[in-house]
Amino acid sequence: MLIWLIGVAVFVFLWSGLWRAQPRAAFGVLIGLMLAWILSKLLTPYVIGMTPIPIWLPPLPIALIALTLFVFGTVTWLRADRLPPPRDSGDDHGHGHDHAHDEHSDHSHGGANHPH
Repeated sequence: MLIWLIGVAVFVFLWSGLWRAQPRAAFGVLIGLMLAWILSKLLTPYVIGMTPIPIWLPPLPIALIALTLFVFGTVTWLRADRLPPPRDSGDDHGHGHDHAHDEHSDHSHGGANHPH
């Protein structure tokens, strides 16, 4: 019981830090805990052996992951027409390697290496 109480105290301490830093994430943690608690109550009879495990329960996590990926893929595919066009490699706006300011081909400054 003491270890359980220490675990709860550590969780509350970590959660309070998350609440101050990112309230939306902390709210998501609370929702996740509620869903996990409900799921644990539903699965307890199967885990302790009071009820035989139905045939659909073991593959359920894999099916849920596959269904989630399918839904996200479908949503992305349907929204693909509204995505911005890909940027041209020459249109980096200073984020990539600029050949005009390459120190080996910089002839405008007499070949001297100047900081950019």
